Amino acid sequence: MKQLLENWNRFVIENQEDIERVSKVFILDGDNNFLALLRPKESRFMPHHWDLPGGHLKKGESHDAAAVREVKEETNLDVYDLQKIGEDNTRHPVVYYITRNYSGDIMLDKTENEQFKWLNAGEIDNYNKIVPKIRDLVKQEIVG
Repeated sequence: MKQLLENWNRFVIENQEDIERVSKVFILDGDNNFLALLRPKESRFMPHHWDLPGGHLKKGESHDAAAVREVKEETNLDVYDLQKIGEDNTRHPVVYYITRNYSGDIMLDKTENEQFKWLNAGEIDNYNKIVPKIRDLVKQEIVG
């Protein structure tokens, strides 16, 4: 119970500065697999669906800085040389980046995502529980 309260307090404090802008990152390995994170069952947006590392910007933060920070917080990976590949303003502004340049070992923040998996971009249609915009971007930008 103590851990649950500590996690909740950390979440509330960290999210006081969040704004309605989001950055997401495709992290690719050498085999055209991309890192996907499974959203929690309790998530407000697309629960228990595969998503990309990323999240909300803090006040005064740029999209690319938020992308780097969020990837680090969620996965412990450091990402470099981000290239912007798209935007989506359907719900709120989301900017998508792609990179093959990363370092570190994945240590998943279990308060934000349940698990991680390297998904094969060429088999994207085999995953029915994936955030739809991600499927579209994989087909446009990775598989081509």
